[in-house]
Amino acid sequence: MNDYGHVDDETPSFAISLLPEYRGQGIGTCLMKDMLSLLKDHGYRQASLAVQKANYAVRMYRSVGFEITDENEEEYIMVCRL
Repeated sequence: MNDYGHVDDETPSFAISLLPEYRGQGIGTCLMKDMLSLLKDHGYRQASLAVQKANYAVRMYRSVGFEITDENEEEYIMVCRL
């Protein structure tokens, strides 16, 4: 996906969202961990995403291994090394 979270052609970028009634239950964390594991099993070395700085999910992304590698006024670019 050639979106703002795109860092290179070998790195898959995430676009994920949960309906409000399902947030805060660990579903997003579980989903991210499973997807990162699957990507690692398929030989990918990293994954990326873009997230608005004010988004509560920034903390969750950090907890599963994403690090901020770039930013603009509104968003962070984050990469998780697998």
